[in-house]
Amino acid sequence: MEWDAFLSERPLAVLATVGRDGYAHAVPVEVLVRDGKVYAWVEGGSVKAGNVGRSGKASMLSYKGNAGTLVRGPARLINAEDPMYEPVSRGFLSKYEREETFGNDTLIEITPERIAVWE
Repeated sequence: MEWDAFLSERPLAVLATVGRDGYAHAVPVEVLVRDGKVYAWVEGGSVKAGNVGRSGKASMLSYKGNAGTLVRGPARLINAEDPMYEPVSRGFLSKYEREETFGNDTLIEITPERIAVWE
């Protein structure tokens, strides 16, 4: 099983970030994989965005039945001024077949350093 194909097929994944208190903050998010990187589209003022901005780390987990993928690595925030923002946000709109952003204005980009796949 290829990690990126498996993660791309999932409608939701769990994004985990490191909170101010050192504990994990884990939330379900829509997920997009592009050019070997993993993205979540979030509100810039959210806890998850603040955690990534502060720690520069994140993990993304998705599973179906007994199969799953976990990706973790350095993470960064991408706002509308970044050239990557437009094509990746369009990718979310296309994947989820909608035109509404639902307030999302920031991308979290994870560059996989460690990948675990199980079937």
